[in-house]
Amino acid sequence: MKQLTIIVFLLLSFSGYAQESILGKKSPELVFDKILNFEKSEASLTDFKGKVVILEFWATWCAPCIASFPHLEALQSKFPNDVQIITITDDPEERIKRFLENRALKLPIAIDEEQALAKIFPHGVIPHTVVIDRSGTIKAITTPSRVTEESITKILSDQEVNIHEKRDVIDFDLSSTLSGNENATYQITITPYTPGYPSLASPHGEGPYAGRRILGTNLSARALFELAYQFPSVIRTMVEVSDLAKFEWSKQNAICFELIVPEALGEQRFDIMKQQLGIYFPYQAFVEVRLRPVNIIQRIKGTEIRITPSKAGTEPYANSNGNGLSMKGFAIEKLAGFLEDQVHKPVVNETNLDGLYDLEIQWHHESPEKIHQELKKMGLEMIEGEREIKVLVIKDK
Repeated sequence: MKQLTIIVFLLLSFSGYAQESILGKKSPELVFDKILNFEKSEASLTDFKGKVVILEFWATWCAPCIASFPHLEALQSKFPNDVQIITITDDPEERIKRFLENRALKLPIAIDEEQALAKIFPHGVIPHTVVIDRSGTIKAITTPSRVTEESITKILSDQEVNIHEKRDVIDFDLSSTLSGNENATYQITITPYTPGYPSLASPHGEGPYAGRRILGTNLSARALFELAYQFPSVIRTMVEVSDLAKFEWSKQNAICFELIVPEALGEQRFDIMKQQLGIYFPYQAFVEVRLRPVNIIQRIKGTEIRITPSKAGTEPYANSNGNGLSMKGFAIEKLAGFLEDQVHKPVVNETNLDGLYDLEIQWHHESPEKIHQELKKMGLEMIEGEREIKVLVIKDK
């Protein structure tokens, strides 16, 4: 008889470990080998002795990081002589220079391509904020919004502060189950929001769970329905419920979900997930064709296509992130999907290029309009229009 396990419980542990708390400990000497946007090109923590030093780990592709800059700039302006905020990124120097060409930033940027500083203050999620007091003691590991004028004033006055500690799970292990039960043939696990876990969707499974597992950690109801229906996040989803606040991401709304099925049911796992979400949530979801505003990629009339067709037998490969897309052995739909993720609007492929291709394209987060120049190099353009497309509709039951 096959083992059947259905679990709904408070998550207590998961493979991977939370960073060891370093609050109250002395910071080691820190060396900033390369600083941009500052009066010095290099510095060390000792150079800021007598000041509260705030380290802000970020990246150009991290929208929440960039959204926090005005708050941090305001704090720097409020305490010009007593506080030094240093932002830290592992983005290359040239990319940061392009970023600064398009966005005025009043804070210094330390380049940490080798992640030497990140290893001293390990984290799994950015933005990540470290506050060091005037004596060199680490007073907070947190997020930028939790560092306030009040908390800085207390630190400057040597008063105790209680800033929420951000404790990420380091080396998050996708090969382990949420429940810790590694032997179940069929397992459904639903848990509340779990501090330190990333907001992650893994629809394929790895190792012994390849092709028969779906995992989502710290996701909203909308994101879970999108995972089940294999729709891109937000872009093609129509939420038509009475209480939209329930679909905003928050710790109160987020849950972790895991489904493991027998190998024979692997192809049905998304249908099973849909059923389970329909049981758990008071919502219904379905796919519908609607006329929607879209971006369209198409050939530039009279221009040669400059995209390399893949050689026969090319092993499919694709790597995409906030800096761009590199692909081999994929259809142009892969490019359309990448662009859709970046512009946050449906992108329809009308190039009539139906083969497999190798290409690389840069995405300039600091100046998104440059994507038109990148496409033009390939003989393509992206225009606005309307098309009937499939959308995911979520409604109250």
